[in-house]
Amino acid sequence: MKAVRIEKFGLDGLSLVEMPAPSQPRKGEIIVKLKAISLNFRDLLMIKGLYNPDQPLPLIPCSDGAGEVVAVAEDVQSVKVGDRVVGTFFQNWNAGPYEKRYGKAVLGGPLDGTLAEYICLKEEGVVPIPRHLSYEEASTLPCAALTAWNAIVEQAKVTPGQTVVVQGSGGVSLFALQFALACGAEVIFLSRNEEKIKRAKELGAREGINTSRCENWSHELKELTEGRGADVIVNVLGADLNECVKSVSFGGLICAIGILKGVRTEVDVVSILMRQVKIQGIYVGNRLMFESMNRAIEKLNIKPIIGQHFSFDRYREAFSLLESGNHFGKIVIKMAE
Repeated sequence: MKAVRIEKFGLDGLSLVEMPAPSQPRKGEIIVKLKAISLNFRDLLMIKGLYNPDQPLPLIPCSDGAGEVVAVAEDVQSVKVGDRVVGTFFQNWNAGPYEKRYGKAVLGGPLDGTLAEYICLKEEGVVPIPRHLSYEEASTLPCAALTAWNAIVEQAKVTPGQTVVVQGSGGVSLFALQFALACGAEVIFLSRNEEKIKRAKELGAREGINTSRCENWSHELKELTEGRGADVIVNVLGADLNECVKSVSFGGLICAIGILKGVRTEVDVVSILMRQVKIQGIYVGNRLMFESMNRAIEKLNIKPIIGQHFSFDRYREAFSLLESGNHFGKIVIKMAE
């Protein structure tokens, strides 16, 4: 089969290789012929050696992929050949709170990932694709969509009339926008790009703040919320956490998700204490959450927002676009039929 592997850290260390395809699933496993793969910022960090410099190489990158089941072990009961499935980010976190051991079974590092024609997965490491979604759309769900669902629904429990702030135009942010709107909330969209703000408003965002014109965007946010602040902030940048603390309402929640602007920041602890701010780290989610999310996506007919498609042989261009930050929505690589 064809696969892309990280031979050495860095985008120039990616190689398209021929390697044996999995042919016989072991006990409790299935083989999936991948149809589409979507990219996450984590994939880029892994490729560059910034996520885990000690990751053994070579490694097939990417955690998110959707495809058709082509083989199952004899003991597999919940999945059959021909099923349309999408893999779970954590192959062994089925329910309950996160435990450190679950991090040892993540696709795209430390386990080989989805940027290949075939992949062998655990029976419980896949979920059915919502019936109205294509393979390309379904490939966006495991990391970005589930992270947003965990933040908006599982942790924040957003209710009608609340104000939710989302940052930027990546997959997590746009799924958070969609889920928040589905919960009846108002969304304020932050971006450094006016065109992206316009597109977010077309999707349903009430207001947009151009952060290139006002780095201290908390002042404008307070004006937009009549001084109250946001009930929930989905923070994907990391290094602007203190601005989020200033922007959230008393008793409000900051969902700490990403590190797009860095992993270190100074925070006003007094403001956190006096304003009773809650900060919740979000690390994707478990299979039970995934199944709940998929039911909601199907019931509400939610369609993922895909910014651009690439063929498998254009994988370098896809990662370059991800690195540039110029995309709006998910970047998807489509496998040849």
